[in-house]
Amino acid sequence: MSRQEKEILIEKLRNAIQSYPGFTQVEKGYAHKYLPEWIGKKGELDMFIEKFSERHLDVQPFLIETKFIKQIA
Repeated sequence: MSRQEKEILIEKLRNAIQSYPGFTQVEKGYAHKYLPEWIGKKGELDMFIEKFSERHLDVQPFLIETKFIKQIA
């Protein structure tokens, strides 16, 4: 993934997070601030998921609903 592609992914995620009703304003701010650090070089979302899990938040429903990941059977 190129740097530009990663920036586009980050912007798409930020927009989706801001419009998602399941997150509080604090959670949205937390994600907005740290999102660039949490996305891997190839667009991996592992750290993003891990960081929200540390705050006892399950972001997988958000990622599935917004089609950033496919539902895991």
